[in-house]
Amino acid sequence: MLKNKKGVLLVAVYLVVGVLLGILGVCVYKNIYEAKVNIGYKHYMMAFYCAEAALDKGIANLPSSTSGQTNVSLNAVGGTQQGQYTYTISTVEAGKRWRVESWGYSPSQADAVVTQHLEAYVSKKDLPDSFWDNAIYTAGNVRVNGSAYDIDGDIIYGGSLLPAVLDPAKFSGTSTNDASISPLIKLDFETMRTTAASQIKADGSDNVYTFMEIAAGNPPFPTSFWFDQTDPDPTKWVPNVVYVETDLVLNGNIGTIGGFFLVVGDVTTNPSSTSETVINGRGQIDGCIYSTGQFRVNGGGGADLNVLGGVWAGTDGVRINGSVHLGYNEDYMNAIRDVIQPGSTVQVISWRRL
Repeated sequence: MLKNKKGVLLVAVYLVVGVLLGILGVCVYKNIYEAKVNIGYKHYMMAFYCAEAALDKGIANLPSSTSGQTNVSLNAVGGTQQGQYTYTISTVEAGKRWRVESWGYSPSQADAVVTQHLEAYVSKKDLPDSFWDNAIYTAGNVRVNGSAYDIDGDIIYGGSLLPAVLDPAKFSGTSTNDASISPLIKLDFETMRTTAASQIKADGSDNVYTFMEIAAGNPPFPTSFWFDQTDPDPTKWVPNVVYVETDLVLNGNIGTIGGFFLVVGDVTTNPSSTSETVINGRGQIDGCIYSTGQFRVNGGGGADLNVLGGVWAGTDGVRINGSVHLGYNEDYMNAIRDVIQPGSTVQVISWRRL
């Protein structure tokens, strides 16, 4: 009887030990598998980051250089190599369109565990006459709500016009759908910012408005479209270039402000960022407004809000709510085009992983 009990106990011990070893084996296998997965994911992401960095570098060098680079190392802070990249640039249309192809390797091209392959098409659009000839130019939709608006000038849009037909008593121009104007042409923002920084107002401040300055409401905006009207030839007068590094939201009684407003946020450090213009008050803007994001007016009642110059907006479009008078000013447009001469810059039209 005692021997039988010992035998049963021994079998039970073996079973427990077997179960524990099985559990331990599963845990070890799981840890090894997860470690391999983590290492593989690390290589996957590093190769992608390298390919993306190569793509960004190739685009940044356009249009001045179409030379590629091979086996460029990306190193950690301590100098340890994390990965390598290669990129090539081919010309699709001279001076206007390019194909950038990039490869990212982790940990190196010679010993690549993972390779990522990306492709982007990049375009440099000219600034056509239609860019300067409209009260509203947007890569997105134009939505007009209510009946208290007044638009003097043409409208060109890349998306839809809502309603499809505007009241001719409130809209004096023509509306044109042109999908080719999307995405919105990007200007040479670095040059525009340099120009704005060089324009010093009477209070000693320049025309670059940072996030902190906009939040504080100080310094004030220029009160005229013109920065310098001293030349006897009016066609050589210099407009204010007002460079806004965040969203522009105007509330209450804004009085009269003027200039060529560039509402572009941190586009020089983050090219894909967008910033919007929102006007919730009353007053007058003597000038033209370029927003990488949406342009929206929520009205001011009666004829209390006037935007006299022209509006450009990105794919987020233009939305007009409430009462506003929005008009085209050819003199202002010509001054921006002929005196400031804002050139376009290259921008990504499409990209994909190959």
